[in-house]
Amino acid sequence: MTAAQADVGPPTHAPTHAATPRTVHRGGSDPDDARALYEEVYDARDVTFTTDPHAGTGTGTDPHAGTDHPARTPTAPFTFRYRCTGDDHVTLRTSSVSAHRSGVLAPDRQYVLAWSVEGGVVIDPDREDGVTLRAGVPVMCPAGRPFAATAPPGTVHLVHFDADFLEAVAVVEDGNAPVPLAFPVSVPSSHLAPLQAVLREVAARLLDETVVDGERAALDLRLAEAVLQAFRPERDGGPPDVPVGTIVRAKSFMYAHFARPLATADIAAAAEVSVRTLQETFQRREGTTPTAFLRDLRLEKARLALQLADVRETSVAAVAHSCGFRHMGRFSGAYAAQYGEFPGATLRGQRRLVGVGGPVRRASARRAG
Repeated sequence: MTAAQADVGPPTHAPTHAATPRTVHRGGSDPDDARALYEEVYDARDVTFTTDPHAGTGTGTDPHAGTDHPARTPTAPFTFRYRCTGDDHVTLRTSSVSAHRSGVLAPDRQYVLAWSVEGGVVIDPDREDGVTLRAGVPVMCPAGRPFAATAPPGTVHLVHFDADFLEAVAVVEDGNAPVPLAFPVSVPSSHLAPLQAVLREVAARLLDETVVDGERAALDLRLAEAVLQAFRPERDGGPPDVPVGTIVRAKSFMYAHFARPLATADIAAAAEVSVRTLQETFQRREGTTPTAFLRDLRLEKARLALQLADVRETSVAAVAHSCGFRHMGRFSGAYAAQYGEFPGATLRGQRRLVGVGGPVRRASARRAG
């Protein structure tokens, strides 16, 4: 099977609570062990490993020795490595295989973001809409149906999202019931830049098992929203004019970096305008200031993180800090003014989309809050 296949399943043992991470390491040199692992974690079938004709065992003609002196190509030993780190909602996975591989994957209730280090992985090679991965460019694997994949020797990185979690995040603000999501496999590279920036920023912390509670919940949420933003269909609004372009650039920068200390000058530089132009454009187009927009964005992220967190493991302070707030008193007051309750009440309440230690509660549970 492909390297992608080695990353399309949950950890061998799911963690007890959503924000409690664990790591699974597997590896070796036995193809049968690799096949059994990948069939287990991907619910895969027809998994095969084949020798690279340019690197495997065989004989070939040595151009310097003549036809009577065959040269033996050295045998490359078969090896595989698999690592999975994460919680019930999001897992980061890496699979490396030294052989060509192929198979059919049927991941159950998972949405899988994947990118190949070397490139050359092919998803649905026998379909007209099959996609070949370019090195380092993320794609969304097909969901809700089995799909075939092939890959050359190499490494594939994947991010797995629990389907209930990602579907809940997708509708957290519109009040609709979560439903299965139809993602395009690939999108224009311009859509991927903010997602790749978020990946670079959060990956190390998500791979750190000491990152737990509210901080991990906020990171899960941030990465989920970045994927939803990158792979949703583009709105048909035509090319923006200059002021709207300024707004788009400024907002994109704030969405990507809201957890960091940001000054108005930083936002203006990212939007490629002066501070005065940025402020005037926001006031004219949005009826607010860049600073107020950033504050509201951080409050929104904190509220979602609190709603999706496990009350037994999350602290309000950890969530606030992970969303860019440094002063708890100001955060608590601004949160209460915005949402009519203090952040602790949100965390303790029954309005979360994700049940404590369990799956997403669907529409009836949402309305009950």
